[in-house]
Amino acid sequence: MATHIAVLVGFSDGSFTFLRDDVTAETLTEIQTDASGILNLTANVSVGVANQGKVATQAMAKVQTDGATTGSLMYCAFYDAQGSVLCPIQGGGANCTKLPNVIKPVRMQSGVVVKAEWQVQSAAIQHASLAVYTAGGKCDIFSVLAVDGVATEMKNAQGAGWGESLAGQTVIGAYATYSATNGLADTGVADGIDAFYVESSSGQLLGMFPPEKGQGHVPTPWIYQTIRVNQNDVLTVTANI
Repeated sequence: MATHIAVLVGFSDGSFTFLRDDVTAETLTEIQTDASGILNLTANVSVGVANQGKVATQAMAKVQTDGATTGSLMYCAFYDAQGSVLCPIQGGGANCTKLPNVIKPVRMQSGVVVKAEWQVQSAAIQHASLAVYTAGGKCDIFSVLAVDGVATEMKNAQGAGWGESLAGQTVIGAYATYSATNGLADTGVADGIDAFYVESSSGQLLGMFPPEKGQGHVPTPWIYQTIRVNQNDVLTVTANI
């Protein structure tokens, strides 16, 4: 079965664009303008090129699998030409509905793209993903394939962990996704932790982010926390099945 991700983007001038592409599971993919011919859009163009000078103020991503609703959003975001996260985009599965405001406006220009990643909901161990934004405007996304019963560090696309990427920043919000059918810690209180967690180098618990499946009827919600980040702080997931 094929799966596509659709991204709806609203701009400050009241106009919209619609991005949609077929995607492979667990592969970060650029989502370009829709090529169906149904809408009056130039097909297969990046969002920045197609909408030069406009400012994105709303956006949502939807995962749709042909004849099924098992596709789960891991994360979606606007990226710059260097591959850094400009602003995460909320979203979910096929039944997700709403058009949220983005956490900060993003000006469209050449090099600005939308990328997204998804996975199939199942009872197996899944990828854990956390999209964050800070008081200073810096954003990043951390992800890792969880390991049954093992504390596993989550890192960004460049291989940097929480502390290395965000040192000196103050995180004020994040959304967390983990699409296992039965949740993050489903074999009793002796195994697994029911949220992604941030610890200091001395093991002090600094923050926790309970994940959503990326399939809800509303976009994966922001979790509002205030966490000052130090260089050696670590973001971890400990799952079990």
